[in-house]
Amino acid sequence: MGPSLAIAPSRRARLALGGVVGLALLVLTIARVDLGVVVDHIAGASLPVIAAAVGVVMVDLGIRGSRWRTLLRGLGGDARVGLRESVAYLTIGYLANLLLPARLGDLARAYLAGTAFRRPRLAILGTIVVERVGDGLTMLGLAVLASLLVAGIATAQALAGYGALLAAAGVALALLGWWAVSRFARAGSSVGRRIREVGARLAAGTTALRTPTGAATVALATLAGAGTAVLVAWMVAGAVGVRLAPVEAILFMSAIALSLAIPAAPGSLGTYEFVGVTVLTGLGHGADQALATIVLMRAVSTFPPIAIGIAATWLLHLRPGVILEAAAAEETTG
Repeated sequence: MGPSLAIAPSRRARLALGGVVGLALLVLTIARVDLGVVVDHIAGASLPVIAAAVGVVMVDLGIRGSRWRTLLRGLGGDARVGLRESVAYLTIGYLANLLLPARLGDLARAYLAGTAFRRPRLAILGTIVVERVGDGLTMLGLAVLASLLVAGIATAQALAGYGALLAAAGVALALLGWWAVSRFARAGSSVGRRIREVGARLAAGTTALRTPTGAATVALATLAGAGTAVLVAWMVAGAVGVRLAPVEAILFMSAIALSLAIPAAPGSLGTYEFVGVTVLTGLGHGADQALATIVLMRAVSTFPPIAIGIAATWLLHLRPGVILEAAAAEETTG
């Protein structure tokens, strides 16, 4: 029997909190604009530029799929993972993240890919952690650098500070966890052994980074992915008449990327829009153009991966409910 789809109290609390935060920020954002003018800006966007941006998104998917395949190869095993398979499960994870809060789609990806690729699920989750940490630190570095070069954008600076605080908290928690595990292990505690086993399985996801070639490949792909994300933001903004200098495009993209770390509704609805509009208006652009840019950013960066994820779900004969069940099972079993 598959995992139950019943929502645990902790998940209900996260859903409720995220929904309240997202709805409040979305209302604040919409209150700043004339929706009729926003629609006019969207309708008047340059279609060739939008089409080119979609092409860049497809290239970005290939880069990220190739990076994940490199990480998966570090796990060994009998089954070889091709680029097509890695992109398929990557986009299924994106689809799940659109439906679930707090990036629970990453857990679904680990669970489903573990079954399909015959690799340990916790080790696969470790590869996803490597992806998230690499992307997060790259965007944090870009946000800090850009916020120093572009003065007067308090929201971006606050987000950079928030990201730095999260990074520091993560390091502190990792050190605390290492100390706790070491202490339990010395005492021969069963809890300590269990934690150490889980940590070792997750750490297996970093195996590919332990060779110079693997580390360089993953690092270059991470930087390339950040570059394509900034390029898409610059192109979409330009399509509606928002002209951004390169450093402004970096600030804009890194800020909305960091906003995804804020607890919010599925798909970061509300948070994404609020931060994006606030940064663009801080750069001197109108709120109507800013929201039009954000709406098109969502369409360009979300719809192609989601469409591929839906197609992959169908081609792999996965029921939609299986994705939700996988997230619930992986969250429960760890």
